[in-house]
Amino acid sequence: MKYTRTCIVLCIAFLLSSHLHASAEPVISYSVEQAGAAEIYGADTTGNIIRRIQTDVPNMSSLSWSPDGRSVAYQSNHEGTPNIYVMDIRSKDSRRLTNHEGRSLRPAWSPNGKWIAFLSDRAGEYLDVYRMDTDGSNVRRLTNRGNNWEPDWSPDSQWIAFNATHDRRTGLYVMTADGRGRRQLKAGVFTAAGCTWSPDGKQIAFATGREFETGVNIYVIDIDGNNLRKLTRVGGMSLATHPAWSPDGEWIAYSQKKIVNLPPPGVRVPIDEVFGKCAIYIVKAKGTASEPRAIVNGLPLQPMPAWLPGTAFSVSPTAEKQLTLWGKLKKGKK
Repeated sequence: MKYTRTCIVLCIAFLLSSHLHASAEPVISYSVEQAGAAEIYGADTTGNIIRRIQTDVPNMSSLSWSPDGRSVAYQSNHEGTPNIYVMDIRSKDSRRLTNHEGRSLRPAWSPNGKWIAFLSDRAGEYLDVYRMDTDGSNVRRLTNRGNNWEPDWSPDSQWIAFNATHDRRTGLYVMTADGRGRRQLKAGVFTAAGCTWSPDGKQIAFATGREFETGVNIYVIDIDGNNLRKLTRVGGMSLATHPAWSPDGEWIAYSQKKIVNLPPPGVRVPIDEVFGKCAIYIVKAKGTASEPRAIVNGLPLQPMPAWLPGTAFSVSPTAEKQLTLWGKLKKGKK
């Protein structure tokens, strides 16, 4: 009898350890509008959908996860002007963090869980980087020159990388979490294309290029401005943007789209008529010989991929059953 119980315990331990090993696979998330409300999808690096979260939120975009994976910040204009919201993943309840007549865009949750950086034009015609506590309080303006875009936090939450344009020149910059020590790493960066910090804090990936020539591509640069490397080669009329570095450091996810209908000068057309269907790709961060891999194709609007923290979505229904079985076995031993 003791031998049988030992075998059962060892089998369960093996199943649980196998699940935990599998759950270490990084998961990329993105939102898709379905019937007037957003759905959040989680996919592994082969493109398999492993989780789908239905919400009641329309026009959800720019996902940014809390470090514990229990909440997600996002932007939405369903109440008029775009604002920043946070949704509890379990209850699906959302709360509005910003409330201003100016636009509030592109939330970025700090790795230490204390702050959310975002963009806003509340101070004038240009976008600036702001920082607030995760309950929406203590809003602080961090930039005050030109147009600023796409903030991303360093792993220690002490620095913010961002794109900025002033005097008709665009560059990749870093600054401290309180807006000091602004420093340019690279000039000539494509406006609003996004940037992402490596998990070890030593590099930044960003998008730059000329869309009508070689296209907009993903590059990696050291935080001292050296060792520039090109990771993608999308070609003319194509744009690889909004890179996101995986928590394990292996992959960089990004959005890709192609110009299919270039209007004549001075003619304004809806953005979805200029570009074809969008896709999410991943590419090896070390720039090995492996080709970029498509995770999802055929998205109607530009997706902004966001990797989930290691703890998020880690317990599958199968694992929950195994944990329940383990509890029953312990009771049966009495």
